[in-house]
Amino acid sequence: MLVRDDGGLGGRGVYTCASRTCFETALARRGFARAARADVKVDASLADGLGNGEAVGGA
Repeated sequence: MLVRDDGGLGGRGVYTCASRTCFETALARRGFARAARADVKVDASLADGLGNGEAVGGA
């Protein structure tokens, strides 16, 4: 899994908002695997780079 915030990769992607809460909810509810329609192992340490609570960024 790769975290990108500029939308620069093509192909099939699995997305969540940039808040830690959204990421952890998707992780707990197997949202990444469901969206990819495959078994997916997500390293929980990816959440370390995300903000707490509210989503960040956006335009």
